[in-house]
Amino acid sequence: MIKELSTVRECIVNTNVTLKSIIQDIYSCDGPIESLTQLNADGRNQINVFRNLIENLELYAREAESQQERSEVLEEARNQREYLTSNIASFRKANVECMARIHKKSSEQLLGTSKEEQVRHKLKMDKENLLKQSSTVTNQLLSVSRQLASTSQQSLDTLETLLKSSSTVSNISSEIKNAKGALTQSEKLLNKYGQRETTDKILIMFAFAFFLCVIAYIVQKRLF
Repeated sequence: MIKELSTVRECIVNTNVTLKSIIQDIYSCDGPIESLTQLNADGRNQINVFRNLIENLELYAREAESQQERSEVLEEARNQREYLTSNIASFRKANVECMARIHKKSSEQLLGTSKEEQVRHKLKMDKENLLKQSSTVTNQLLSVSRQLASTSQQSLDTLETLLKSSSTVSNISSEIKNAKGALTQSEKLLNKYGQRETTDKILIMFAFAFFLCVIAYIVQKRLF
């Protein structure tokens, strides 16, 4: 078991480093939208891997022979969940900033084109396709939020199993208090991310509306 636990810990470190690297790539990404989409797919995959590894830690805690080892591994799993939550927040922020840069770059490119190129570009850019591109990151962020909510529920289920298998009433009481604090913190974080999610959606819609107004203004000035 010690060797397997060591392997899980090593995988967690590697996954954390990989996820942070992807987040930095998103921060430095200037487009096209396909590149951002691929980075998001890679990031979501690493988040899922991270979550599964944490669940393995919780499984080891449940199967630990001593109460001390069980508590230590469970505390480690809680710390790793905090790291995962922090990474998800950075992942969301990087996506919002990258999407804003892509919109800005598209606007600048449109301003630098000729009249004929603008008309041709306007005809080519179908409205449905523009909306789809603008909502891609929002949908991905919503998916991440749902994954985080699912992770919290899974943590609660695992904790309940640990409590049922405990043989000492005093240890059970201590674990309940610790779990209550962790779940309260998770609820606060989820509420915070829910508020941020609404703000992000509003900002993206305003940015997209401004982008469309710029296009309409330029086309009007050039055609009339």
